[in-house]
Amino acid sequence: MRLRTAFRAIVLVVLIAAGGAGPAVAEGMRNIASVALVSYFDGSFRVESSDTFLARIVPGFTVLARVSRNDMPGYTQHVFTLGPVVNFSDTTYADLAYGLGIDSAGAFTHEAEANFNYETESTWAGVGVRAVFFPASGYYYLLPSFSGKFHPVPALGLFGKAFISIDSAGVVTNSFWGEADYTFSPTFQANVGFTVSRAEAFGYSLIAGARVSFTAKLSLQYSLQYLSDTVSYLAAPQPRSGISNGLILDWKF
Repeated sequence: MRLRTAFRAIVLVVLIAAGGAGPAVAEGMRNIASVALVSYFDGSFRVESSDTFLARIVPGFTVLARVSRNDMPGYTQHVFTLGPVVNFSDTTYADLAYGLGIDSAGAFTHEAEANFNYETESTWAGVGVRAVFFPASGYYYLLPSFSGKFHPVPALGLFGKAFISIDSAGVVTNSFWGEADYTFSPTFQANVGFTVSRAEAFGYSLIAGARVSFTAKLSLQYSLQYLSDTVSYLAAPQPRSGISNGLILDWKF
């Protein structure tokens, strides 16, 4: 069984993201650890964990290293990812990464990702593409995405991200992730959101979460999601339903 999630509505999935929807360019060094338990209504489950380390080598150049693990009954996969984050200016940067995956059956997976971002104090926009290839079967999929975030008022952030997945079998799926967060104080932020997706069936999820900042450099975020026919990948797009609980610990040092 070769498992990779094509659309991760789970907020805590870290793709160089700081606790949710926004970008995370390292200032000095930074570690982002996440874990999510997804319990499906058919009785199965999945545990996703990830640890991302970013180190700024020189101004304008940061190295990213990530170790991810996916666990299901009778199946485990590890993915080792490395790549640079390059700042072209104070407002534009790109992150590029390559990941090598290996599962409990000894099958390899190749993953590549490129994201280009524009960021100011009040807005953020990004475009990216992710590619995953399974050499043993020749199967692959591409996942282009377009995203943005802005603040109509300083305390309120509105985020949206659209995905289009295309695989080697010619199957096309569409997904959208929308989220709003509100900062009540320097130490507490809450968020609500949703996802919608289309594959064999229309799917959606509902999201709620909170983030506590213990210091300016240390925060913990919790996310709860209800998943209804949300698109994920097994050997092809597949809708899954269940409940997801996740945590992200973000530490800058």
